[in-house]
Amino acid sequence: MKPEYYQKIWAKVLAANEETKYEFTISGKYIRFVLIVWGVISAFLLLAMGLGIITFLIAYFYYNFYLRRANIYAFTNKRVLIHKGWLSTSLKSIDYDKITDLSVDQGFFERTFYKTGSITINTAGTGLPEVILRHIDQPYEIKKQLEKIKVNSKNRR
Repeated sequence: MKPEYYQKIWAKVLAANEETKYEFTISGKYIRFVLIVWGVISAFLLLAMGLGIITFLIAYFYYNFYLRRANIYAFTNKRVLIHKGWLSTSLKSIDYDKITDLSVDQGFFERTFYKTGSITINTAGTGLPEVILRHIDQPYEIKKQLEKIKVNSKNRR
């Protein structure tokens, strides 16, 4: 996905003195792995029932197009932005001063096969995880980026 698509989304929500510092989406490695699995399933269905091509096209659209456009994240100089959806959309915004803790989870399958993980962002005032960003490339590096941007935003006040 090209950054121009991100620009269109963020242009709608960024404040006048706000700029994106880091943008990302679901891991390409995760998407490729899942498409290979669906390719195998589709080949079996093609041989067994003739439904393989349709199955693969649906999986390809969902994983290669929809997921990348429906899960876009940005760290700005003021907050975290989580854009979900494609035809119907929602936007969640978390100010850095509301973030209480961050955690990274990498299950065996995620870490071994497609080298991704999840980042959980907890906020003040709730016991439930506020946001979980799933299937993210280099989750520990992205967590470090978020912590660095969060500290820099606090120092500017």
